[in-house]
Amino acid sequence: MTAGEKAKRLLRAALAAAALSAFAAPAVAAQFPPRRAELFDPPPLVALFDVVRVPTRAPLDNPDFAVADATPVALLLDIELRAEPVKPDPLDLAWSLQPEEKRDLALALEAWTTSGGAALGPERHRLRAALAAAYAARDLAPFWIENGEWRASARAALARLALAADDGLDLRAYAAPDAEMAAPTAADELALSEAIAAYALQARGARIDPERISGLVGAKTTLPDPALAVAEVAGAGANAGDALQAYNPTHYGYQQLREKLIELRTQRASAPASDGLYAAAAGNVTQSDVLPPASKSKRRRAAGLAKASTSRVEAEIIANMERWRWLPRDLGEERVEVNIPDFELAVVRNGEVTHRTRVIVGKEATPTPIFSNALQYLIVNPYWNVPPSILNKEMLPKANGDVAAIAASGFNVSYRGGKLVVRQPPGERNALGRIKFMFPNDFSVYLHDTPSRNLFSASHRAFSHGCMRVDAPFAFAEAVLGPGSGWSESRVRRLIGGSERYINLAKPLPIHIEYFTAYVDEGGRIVLRPDLYGYSARVRKALGLGA
Repeated sequence: MTAGEKAKRLLRAALAAAALSAFAAPAVAAQFPPRRAELFDPPPLVALFDVVRVPTRAPLDNPDFAVADATPVALLLDIELRAEPVKPDPLDLAWSLQPEEKRDLALALEAWTTSGGAALGPERHRLRAALAAAYAARDLAPFWIENGEWRASARAALARLALAADDGLDLRAYAAPDAEMAAPTAADELALSEAIAAYALQARGARIDPERISGLVGAKTTLPDPALAVAEVAGAGANAGDALQAYNPTHYGYQQLREKLIELRTQRASAPASDGLYAAAAGNVTQSDVLPPASKSKRRRAAGLAKASTSRVEAEIIANMERWRWLPRDLGEERVEVNIPDFELAVVRNGEVTHRTRVIVGKEATPTPIFSNALQYLIVNPYWNVPPSILNKEMLPKANGDVAAIAASGFNVSYRGGKLVVRQPPGERNALGRIKFMFPNDFSVYLHDTPSRNLFSASHRAFSHGCMRVDAPFAFAEAVLGPGSGWSESRVRRLIGGSERYINLAKPLPIHIEYFTAYVDEGGRIVLRPDLYGYSARVRKALGLGA
């Protein structure tokens, strides 16, 4: 077949297609609505050319000549075609030149980001939109598939996703593909990216906003960018599983709970839990994110604890693991940790507990806030500025509204801007005792001494209005100021007098006010503490673990 014959055939096909479309287009359009052809469907090849007709003989100019039927003019003429390309649509041309793998991914992205509707939820739609933007930014290059097969990073990440429950995560809503799949598709690529992004977000605490548990939970969670998380894990190659796991807390206390969760689940599958796995919900073991000391383990068991359901204990462990996600990633090599349900405080230096003491925390009605900050200075012989809540709800009613009676009991009374201000001067009767430890915060709470030192002998030490009272406060002062500061316990005591004396720390010391009702003691057993403020129950409920 000559070039001219090929051109004629091409023209006939084009004319026939045009005639057919004139009659069939409305019906076809009604049956198949548009699919955004301007973005995804490459145009027919003939549409890329402009056909110029060149007659090969004189035109039919006889006025008496008439065409008896509607035979296409192309069948009546011997036409030589000269095809001249015109400038194509850059988007259509670029689309037609894309590798099949990219075109498949683009079509899958279009369906993936628009499917699900309201049932998928706004957060899931936002997640998919962010990932779609990430794919667009990398010119539709897959993260996980290469030459029709899973990359090593995909297999490693899928192995970690299969163990998500070990970290108390719940990815049941995200169907990860099969790591052994011989020919993963574009849909599998997207499913893996979404599951990895969801894992990273959950591992950093996205499932619960701490402020929704209580307005007194000032802990903050810093969530990762899902697209950057996927890119980071994919870029880790064969170590992608470790990179994904690293989104969970790396704190030692968290790792202990994780190991215990795995252990309990293994034992539940084989035999009933032994009461030797549990420590008592009372006693003097405290939680700190440090290696356990080499001292002999304290053996304690509560009478009813051995009867606790293993699944109930697992739920409590997961709830506490979730609260570890609220803490800063870096607690500080030197720091103070206060665990409210444990009623204890620990000073940590170089990864070891150098000081431990009992504390009194807020009552159930006046909880101690949960947050992280930094100790900055100490005040010996502090004034106590009576908070308005205590003044209005306790002092004034007790004095029958008699301000003079309050002044007669040793308080300084004045008016500022028309408001009553009451201060208690330094002294033995001062509610703050002889020393307080300052870490300015939004909750106006701090650590301090107390004249009611007998309360430290109680096992349940929730007696304050929110601040934390410290047992042996001058020994704690020496521990906080640190070795080499020149401030021994005895030197700090010598400042006791009638006026306030300030001691600044050489550098701010991180302090973390925590709420852990479950941890692993130095004997490898789970310690369960009472849920003093009900926060753990709220976390369990928010995670779908029951209240």
